Amino acid sequence: STYAHEGNFVIWSIEGVAVWRFPKSRAADAYELSDRFNRLFKAGFELEDLQVEKSGGAWSLKIGKNSLYSVPADYAASIKQDAQKIALQMMSRVYEALGSRFAGKLTSDYQIRGKYDISAAVSWYGGKFIGKKFANGERFTDTHLTAAAKSLPFGTLVKLITPSGKYVVVRVTDRFKEHKNRVLDISHAAAELLGIKNAGTAAARIKVIGKVDRVGGK
Repeated sequence: STYAHEGNFVIWSIEGVAVWRFPKSRAADAYELSDRFNRLFKAGFELEDLQVEKSGGAWSLKIGKNSLYSVPADYAASIKQDAQKIALQMMSRVYEALGSRFAGKLTSDYQIRGKYDISAAVSWYGGKFIGKKFANGERFTDTHLTAAAKSLPFGTLVKLITPSGKYVVVRVTDRFKEHKNRVLDISHAAAELLGIKNAGTAAARIKVIGKVDRVGGK
């Protein structure tokens, strides 16, 4: 990953994809974040190791047990965003950046109703599923950016874009029986980022990025 100065901001990027824009007053955050990511990337990690957790009283983006970025309360307040949402947005954008570089070639297995790019409805889940296992064996928390799909391979990254332009990238971890026009069931955290938490279902453009397993390392 790299960082670059652009006007009054410092842009943190992964594989040439801009992930987060810090004001110059927080340039040190961008420098440290880039260095930490590069160290962990050098060792290599599984994409499922990327998590958002609250530790030490702060919301953090982590890779395994290693904190990648702990969102400072004063920074969250300065941009008028919830610290947890900042960490989740970062995770979504890291998914997108890594997917652009490390996703395998798309085959027909990655199609939704015969396409890689489709407009359809999505629903969301949460609450009662916390602590339970997904079909792929992972255990669900309320800070997963995940989705259940009828047949997409586990680990597939999918980008969802609402008509208002909000978007999130989720990782397929579970199975879902399609209902009429609903093709994905996304996590509560993903629904919050899309701004559809108060709706049972919502329209979205759904773009399959591909599957990413281990990144970095040798």
